[in-house]
Amino acid sequence: MTSQRRNPGAHIEDTWFRKDGTQKPRHGTGKRWRVVVVGLDGERSGEYFERKSDATSYRDEQRARLSTGSYVAPKAGRLTVEQVYEEWLTQQAHAADSTAAKRESAWEVWVSPKWARVAVADIRRSAVRAWVTEMTNEGAGVATLENAVEVLRLVLGLAVEDRRIVENPAAGVKLPPREHKPRAYLSHEQVWLLADTIDARYRTLVLMLSYCGLRFGEAAALEVRDIDFLRRRVEVRQQVTEVKGRLVWTPTKGKRRRSVPFPKFLVDDLSLLCVDKRRDDQVFLAPKGGTLRLNSWRKRTWNTAINTLREVDDFPAATPHDMRHTAASLAISANANVKAVQTMLGHKSAALTLDIYSDLFPADLDGVATAFDREVEAMMARRAVGAEAAE
Repeated sequence: MTSQRRNPGAHIEDTWFRKDGTQKPRHGTGKRWRVVVVGLDGERSGEYFERKSDATSYRDEQRARLSTGSYVAPKAGRLTVEQVYEEWLTQQAHAADSTAAKRESAWEVWVSPKWARVAVADIRRSAVRAWVTEMTNEGAGVATLENAVEVLRLVLGLAVEDRRIVENPAAGVKLPPREHKPRAYLSHEQVWLLADTIDARYRTLVLMLSYCGLRFGEAAALEVRDIDFLRRRVEVRQQVTEVKGRLVWTPTKGKRRRSVPFPKFLVDDLSLLCVDKRRDDQVFLAPKGGTLRLNSWRKRTWNTAINTLREVDDFPAATPHDMRHTAASLAISANANVKAVQTMLGHKSAALTLDIYSDLFPADLDGVATAFDREVEAMMARRAVGAEAAE
C-alpha cells in the first residue's frame, strides 16, 4: 500500500502542550514552537523557534514561497559548492578555451580553498564580502577578484536554478573599480618611426595595427582570403590566442564579424606578404613560420624595438594593444564619424566607443565653447546693428 502524498503547506506545532492543554513528553525541553513545511515534492521539514511570533513569520514566509513556486527545501542546500561546481562544469562546453582556463585557475587558486566544502545553503552575502577583503589583503588585483567572484556567482546561480537556495549570495557584491593603466597614443610620426625600427618582417603588421585597429589576435589570424584588395577591405572574422601554450581559434570578440578599410599605402606591402600563398594561408607569420604568438613575439620582437627607441628618444612605452588605441586616436583626430570608429574597432555600440575614449575629446569640448563664443559674438553684433537702426 503506497503512502498518500502530502499537500504542500506550512503550519505551526506546539511541542510542549497538546490541544487539550496537557503537557507533551518534551515539555520544557528545547524550543517550544515548530514550523512544519511540506514542500512541493511532498517532503516534510521542520524548524524550531523559541517565540511564537518568530514561528508565525517563518510559516507565513514559507507559505508565500510555496504559493509562488520559489520554496527551497532545507535539505536541497546541503550540497557543497564543490559538488555544484562539478555539475556546473558539465554545462560549460560552449565556453571559449581561454575563458574556461581563466575560470579553472580562479577556482583552483581562490574559490576552492575557501568554499569547496561549504554547503551552498550556508553561504551568506556578508561572508562573500569578507572573502573579497581577504583576497585583497593577500594581494589579489581587481581582475583576479572579478574572476574569482564570477566563478562563485555562476556556480551559486546554478544552485538557485536547481532550487537548492533561494537567492544567490554572490550576486551584487561590489568590487573595487578597475584602475586602468594610462594608454599610449602614438602620433603618425611615432607610428612610422616604430614601423621603421622593428624587424622589417613586421613593418606592415605595425602599420595595420595602427591604422586598422585590429586586436593582435585578429591580425595574427588573418588569412589571405580575408583581404579584398579591390575594395581595400579586411574581413575580420576570427582571432587566435594562446592558452597554456596551446593555440585557440575563436570567432572575433562578441562573435561579430566586421569589414575594416585599410589605407592605400598598405596595398603594396600587403600584396607582397600574400605572394605565393594559398587563400587559407596566414598573412603574418612567426619568425620561424607558423602562427604568431603574442607573448613570445612581444618579448623578442616588439620590446626590442620599443627599448631601442626609448634609449634615444622620449618614446612612449607602448604595448601591441596600444596600437589599437592609437588607431582610435588617429581616427578621432581626423574627425572620423564615431559610428565609423565603432565599426572599425568592433565595439558593441558607439556609446561604448565614446566611453572608452572619452579622454580624447577634451579638445573637442574646448572647440564647442569657442564656437559658442563665436556665435554669441555674432548675435550681439547683429543686435547692436539693429539697435542703431532703430534709433
